[in-house]
Amino acid sequence: MYENLLRLPYFQGMSKDDITAILDKVTFEFSSCPSGKEICCTGDICNRFIIVMQGEVLSCATAPDGTYSLTEEINAPLAIEPYSMFGKETTFKRNYIAKEECSILSIDKQYLFSELTKYQIFTINFLNLISYRAQAQNNAVWQYTPTSIKGRIAKFIGMRCNTLDGTKRMQIKMERLATLLCETRLNVSKALNELKNEGYIELQRKEIIVPSLKRLIKEIED
Repeated sequence: MYENLLRLPYFQGMSKDDITAILDKVTFEFSSCPSGKEICCTGDICNRFIIVMQGEVLSCATAPDGTYSLTEEINAPLAIEPYSMFGKETTFKRNYIAKEECSILSIDKQYLFSELTKYQIFTINFLNLISYRAQAQNNAVWQYTPTSIKGRIAKFIGMRCNTLDGTKRMQIKMERLATLLCETRLNVSKALNELKNEGYIELQRKEIIVPSLKRLIKEIED
């Protein structure tokens, strides 16, 4: 228990005594989610601090117009959208599905405020991680836009991912991707096939599979 909690970035720097005190005051709900079951869905109210302790999760996002979607494979430990507990829209923005059996820890939002924020280390860790996400998104807007089609494809996918790790699967029609990139279908098709032949992606019907987004972005940037 202690070791698993201390592995999480939110609890790093805390002592076992701190964790013991928290466990005495805060109701931690532990559960198991079988493979294929949804942990939480787009539009669900985010009123709990949910952490996947063990297992692998599929994070699925769909474009507002419904014309394309992205699925990411993410390994635990994973805190599911802690930023969605705050702000104007306190609902989950993606679907999260257990790819394999997962161990889940959840904490009611009220305990997060009433008890966990009493610990300065937890508060600092929590704010740092949320701030990092906000800063990363802000920086991404100002980053150099690649001139090559291959580079723009990599950035298009990367801008919609939660993390660089894990396999990414984008379900999108070639015509739609070409429109979003302001390119011809022929040019986009040629670029995708070049990336496939170079070993950076795999192509299936209406689907682009990226085994390593980190490798793809690095090679494109170089």
